[in-house]
Amino acid sequence: MATASITGNVVTLNAQGATPLTLGMSLQRHSYRHCATATVAAEVNSLLHAGIDDATVIAEAVEVGVQVEKLLAKADGSWKALFGKTLTVGSGRTYLVDNSALNPNGSPNHFFVTGGDGVWAKVSQADYVAARDVRRVEEAIDARRGRGDTYDYLNPKKLNEKRGEPGGQGNPVVAAVQAARVSIAAASADDTALIAASGRKDLVALIRNA
Repeated sequence: MATASITGNVVTLNAQGATPLTLGMSLQRHSYRHCATATVAAEVNSLLHAGIDDATVIAEAVEVGVQVEKLLAKADGSWKALFGKTLTVGSGRTYLVDNSALNPNGSPNHFFVTGGDGVWAKVSQADYVAARDVRRVEEAIDARRGRGDTYDYLNPKKLNEKRGEPGGQGNPVVAAVQAARVSIAAASADDTALIAASGRKDLVALIRNA
C-alpha cells in the first residue's frame, strides 16, 4: 500500500506495486502554512489553505498513491497512463500527477494540488508572493511572542510607534510588514482569496493600512 511522509517542506509519496514510483510535492509551492521559506514563485501556483494541516496532507497523499497503484495495475505497470492524470481524493480536492520537467516521456515524479475545498487555485506569481509575505509576518510575530515579547503588533498605531523607535526599523516584525506592504501592493486588489487562504483578515488589513 502507498505511504507518504513529510520531510522539511516536501511531501514524498511512495506508490508500491509492480512499478514502484516516488512522487514529490513541494509544500513551499502548495501550502500556505509552509510558503514563508519560498525564495521564488512560479507564474501559476496553488496553495492549500492554512487550515489544512500536515496530517491531512499526508493522508491525501496516501489516497493519491492508492489511486496511482490501481491505475498502474490496470495499465500493466505502464506509468505513461499516469502522466497528466488528475485524481480526486475523499475531500473533493484534486491532485495532478506529472513529471517535474514536464517531460511526457519521463517517469512521473511529481504531484500537486490543483483545486477543491480549501485550495487557492491558479495563484498568480504576484499573489503568491503576497501570501508568502503575509505568512512571514505571521511567523515573525509568533517568533517574538515565543521569546516573551507581548507587544501588540496587530495594533496599527502600536506598530507605527514601534517603527519610530530607535532601531525600530530593524525589528523583525516591522521589517516583515514593510516587505509585505510592497508585495501586497503588487498583488490583486481584492483580498478575498488571500484572506481565505491565510485565515488572517487581521494581518492583511494591518499590512494594507500600515
